[in-house]
Amino acid sequence: SFRFFMTTKLPNPHYPPEVCVKVTLVNFAITPAGLEDQLLGVVVIEERPDMEEKKNQLVLGNARMAKELAAIEDKILFALSNSTGNILDDHELIEMLAVSKKKSEEIKAKVADAKVVEKEIDINREKYRPVAFRGTLLYFAVADLREIDPMYQYSLQWFISLFINSIRQADPNEDLEERLKILIDHFTYYIYVNCCRSLFEKDKLLLSFLISIRVLEGYNEIDSDEWTFLISGKTPRAMSQANPADEMEPGGWINGRMWTDVLSMSGLTKFEGFETDFCEVTTEWQAYFDSAEPHTHPLPGKWQYTLNSFQKLCVLRCLRPDRVPEAIMNFVVEKMGQRFVEPPPFHLPSCFEDATITTPLIFVLSKGSDPAKAFLEFAKEMRFDKKVKMLSLGQGQGTKATNMIQDATQKGLWAYLQNCHLFLSWLTTLERICDELSPDTVHKDFRLWLTSMPSPKFPVAILQNGVKMTNEPPKGL
Repeated sequence: SFRFFMTTKLPNPHYPPEVCVKVTLVNFAITPAGLEDQLLGVVVIEERPDMEEKKNQLVLGNARMAKELAAIEDKILFALSNSTGNILDDHELIEMLAVSKKKSEEIKAKVADAKVVEKEIDINREKYRPVAFRGTLLYFAVADLREIDPMYQYSLQWFISLFINSIRQADPNEDLEERLKILIDHFTYYIYVNCCRSLFEKDKLLLSFLISIRVLEGYNEIDSDEWTFLISGKTPRAMSQANPADEMEPGGWINGRMWTDVLSMSGLTKFEGFETDFCEVTTEWQAYFDSAEPHTHPLPGKWQYTLNSFQKLCVLRCLRPDRVPEAIMNFVVEKMGQRFVEPPPFHLPSCFEDATITTPLIFVLSKGSDPAKAFLEFAKEMRFDKKVKMLSLGQGQGTKATNMIQDATQKGLWAYLQNCHLFLSWLTTLERICDELSPDTVHKDFRLWLTSMPSPKFPVAILQNGVKMTNEPPKGL
């Protein structure tokens, strides 16, 4: 009866073929539909706890009644199979059948009534689905960030806690339609703010763009072929046309890469005939190409009016890819609002408020950054400057770091471990220590602070459960 189970926290684990053929792999990853139902339950519990409680009681009641019906059927079958002689002469059996029939009819009537009530509850629950749907879109937008940097890891548990906090912090409103709109807008910005503090400056606009695209995709406002072209330059089919102004010829300004992209883009449905029109008004397109701000320059001919803002991004990608970031910023402002391109300033106290004794605070470093000064100033503000233990990690410091954390958990100190990336082999021990932290055994004032440069070997579990922060050094004068 021996069984061997293994689990992994890697989002996309790769096992060699010789292992795959010997084991049964079970994909336990969250699906959009499953997450949406889970978030729907969360929002209904927060908004209408009475309705969710009634729904749960109905589910339990229906299960109990189904079990009773099955037991009655089993009892009847057992009695019939063990009956001797003429069944009509067995008064006890006939009486039991009559009682069972009456009980069965009562249960069926209760089940029918419960189904009516459950249907009414489900109709009311469905009214909150738009909030759960937006939450699902945002989760997968945030989950994609791990492809950009290995330190951008976020757990579902962290996401749901933000979801609950957002619901509680959003402005109340008696009108359901207005309340839903408030919840959706508040959580969308709330997740943006909480993710921004853990991203480097270069990636914050990308977060805004990802959120915008995910939301628009969810409402079928983005064509998948156009999105594929914008990020890869590939389309299902490309058109064929000679370059009208090859840069290799006198007066030419279109290089091979630009013209290849134009022909690829012309194969998209909304760009039908684009390459032909382009050849007819090449001088007007040259003015667009030479413009200091092509992302705000009107497109020649009908294309200014027939293309939407996202499709104009595709045109800009072909001719002036250097201006795509500015165009993306304008696109985000148009679709999501100005606040989504204005990242909030770094604020250590608000990060500290989100941390607990079991969630470490992690400074993700960049070249030239040192958060130690800001940390010590904050410790002084919190009157903890005398209760801070600091250690710079390196080879041979493992035992000292372990003892320091254990001492801090008992005395309610702040343990500050610097440069975790310099002692990656010890981080598995640190992951175990973090897993064992419990509110029942750890002093309520204890906090664990870590600093590390980005590293693909940094434990995912610590990153997902921790409060991540970036504080880059000032650039330029």
